[in-house]
Amino acid sequence: MLNTLQADSSIHEDQVLNFLVNWLDEEVELDLAPNAETTSEDVHEVLVGACADGTSVSTLCEKSEDSPHHNTVLYHLREKFDLESVERIGNTLLQKDVLDVLPEQ
Repeated sequence: MLNTLQADSSIHEDQVLNFLVNWLDEEVELDLAPNAETTSEDVHEVLVGACADGTSVSTLCEKSEDSPHHNTVLYHLREKFDLESVERIGNTLLQKDVLDVLPEQ
């Protein structure tokens, strides 16, 4: 009997997390010092994880063994995160998605 393996067509939570973190890291610049212990990817990962869990950054950092300290993440989000660029990028993506879904007239 022929035994063929099929690729898993489902999307896993870690794949979505990685996609969002990579997208944020590419699109939203966090101007961190070159020698900083925390990377922009670390900050984005905490932010995406907290949103996905429906919890706060502080709670996620306290529960996670490998995340940076919550004060570090919150500092970078408050001082280095450009909310205007996030809003602009988000609006552009939403408009693109809406236009892709609307039927052509």
